[in-house]
Amino acid sequence: MTLTPRTNLIIYMKSSKNERQLRKYGHIAYFNRKDKWLSLYIDKEKVDEVLEQLSRLKYVLNVEISPYQTLETNYESL
Repeated sequence: MTLTPRTNLIIYMKSSKNERQLRKYGHIAYFNRKDKWLSLYIDKEKVDEVLEQLSRLKYVLNVEISPYQTLETNYESL
């Protein structure tokens, strides 16, 4: 079993009705109906392609790459 590297996108939408149409782009991990945003996991090699496709959609306001991968994960105890 091989694990493919994935990245998390945060997508802000105009309406929460369009959540189902975003399922074809990747795996929806979290969906907030009140604030109209969702967390979508996609393969790392498809990031540029999917970002371009999502930015063209009428119901998408903003797409951000999650900053989690840039955070430092080395913890030191004092």
